Amino acid sequence: MKKSINKIERVIVDSFRDNINQKKVIENLESQLLIERRAMLLDIIQIIDAFEKAEQLIIEREWDKTEQSEKSIKRLLTAKTKTLSILEKYGVSKILFNNNMCNDEYCKTIGDEPDSTKPNGYILSIEKTGYTYENKPLRVAEVLIVKN
Repeated sequence: MKKSINKIERVIVDSFRDNINQKKVIENLESQLLIERRAMLLDIIQIIDAFEKAEQLIIEREWDKTEQSEKSIKRLLTAKTKTLSILEKYGVSKILFNNNMCNDEYCKTIGDEPDSTKPNGYILSIEKTGYTYENKPLRVAEVLIVKN
């Protein structure tokens, strides 16, 4: 009887250890999945960056001034809009700044300029859009700020 109780206890202990090990395996897989998902989302954001650079170039060179080119550009930028909506569907959103003020958690300062009409830390321009994923920074914004 004692042998069978010891055997049962060993089976229970072994099962418990197996469960703990399986839990660790699952946690590692979930962690790896999150890392891979974040990397994929950053790759998709690079597509948005390419569209934004092209859009900026079009405006700078005034290629958007004719009706025909304006229609073509809108059709082209439909892909950007769809890509942004896919990102939003999966919990990615653009970082917005309250009162246009820099927030160290969500932006990286890449330059500064004096402007006595604005407070220190005021964002003059966003050079690279930042994004959050599940309410955490996925990619911080790169900004130019006021520094007096």
